[in-house]
Amino acid sequence: FETAQSALEFYTSFLQCSFLESIVRNCTNVLNSTRVFSSAPSLNPLFETAQSALEKSCYLKIDWKINEDELVSEAVKRMVAHDIGALAVTQTGTDHVNGVITERDYLNKVAFLNRDPTKTKISEICTSGQANLVSVTRTNPIDRCMEKMLMRGIRHLLIREGEDRTVVGMISVKDIVKCAHEKHLAKVAALEEAITTQQLVNNPY
Repeated sequence: FETAQSALEFYTSFLQCSFLESIVRNCTNVLNSTRVFSSAPSLNPLFETAQSALEKSCYLKIDWKINEDELVSEAVKRMVAHDIGALAVTQTGTDHVNGVITERDYLNKVAFLNRDPTKTKISEICTSGQANLVSVTRTNPIDRCMEKMLMRGIRHLLIREGEDRTVVGMISVKDIVKCAHEKHLAKVAALEEAITTQQLVNNPY
């Protein structure tokens, strides 16, 4: 080098390039790690999905289905016991989900009308029929789940295995709020890390 100043400038440039290469490698590793998202979506809170919400839900730990021939009083007992607001309804003699009964169904169609819940079948008041059920697949982003709830004015979603419409779970608005909160925190952390990284690039010493 012709002067000490030029040598210093070269060394500074070298350090910055090396640091940037390290950042690129780290970013590449992060991107590669997110490719396992479809098999383990809950690993990265930036990619929260319906499956992530299900894994956080109390519905994963209870019997969330009830037969349409059961009495409304039985559905109410189970909802109170588990502190939940809905159950999936199955068809007679099968495990196929074809409806949903909610606390609002009980209030609007039984309590308000002074009907006897011990003599009223679930099939008489539940929302039934595939066309009337609102569902998402396991891999649907949590934002999409939230949109569906808001658009339909509901507080529970059925989860399908895939496009064959086989229902494998149920989540509530509380589960989605948990995921949305974790996603928000992850975004804040990522932004703070990006700002810190940029500051280190601009001021390596």
